[in-house]
Amino acid sequence: MNSTAVFRQQLEASGLVHAYSLIPFALLVVLAVRRVNAVVAMIATIAVSVAITYLHSTPDLAKLGGWFYSGFSLEGEFDKIGKLVSRGGLESMFFTQTIVILGLSLGGLMFSLGIIPSLLEGMRRFLTTAGRATASVAATSVGVNVLIGEQYLSILLSGETFKPVYDKLGLHPRNLSRTLEDAGTVINPLVPWSVCGVFIANALGVPVLNYLPYAFFCYLSLILTLLFGWTGLTLSKK
Repeated sequence: MNSTAVFRQQLEASGLVHAYSLIPFALLVVLAVRRVNAVVAMIATIAVSVAITYLHSTPDLAKLGGWFYSGFSLEGEFDKIGKLVSRGGLESMFFTQTIVILGLSLGGLMFSLGIIPSLLEGMRRFLTTAGRATASVAATSVGVNVLIGEQYLSILLSGETFKPVYDKLGLHPRNLSRTLEDAGTVINPLVPWSVCGVFIANALGVPVLNYLPYAFFCYLSLILTLLFGWTGLTLSKK
């Protein structure tokens, strides 16, 4: 019997594969299409998932609470699918949560002390063209990602700082938004100590430096944004 057949056989024998396991996913899709608040949609989906789990396997509250905290662990002779389904829980997220908290704390401290605003203020006087503005926003966003490792902070700090520059140059805010996205959001997964980098590396079991050469979208987006900024292509005026 080949490995695929064994894998399928173990999935069926585990009792985890059943038609009504798709109900939470279907509910989430419906709520998303109806534009229900994201938090409400997640809570509703979790509640339905817990109800289905309880009806399917009738775990006691202690075991259910343990799954929430430590994650689900498949018991029995299921060596092929054990690693696939034995995961999750709040405990598995602690390291990522710690990185987020420390990143936001460090960024907030540097911002409150005036360190980052002072550095950015010194750059603004040289921003007299769209190309320079685009390059400066990109460099700042990438720099914050590398120094602090928090993509949201790179977007907030760079956006608030350079918005007046774009207004002065007569550029539409969507240009700033695109640059922040291409240099702030999608670059974060390429930084090994960033929030996204840590999460992806832990989830996939692949170090950031190993998948970095193949993350074409991440660095090509930045290159194209810089190219369009200097050439003026696709830039929108107010």
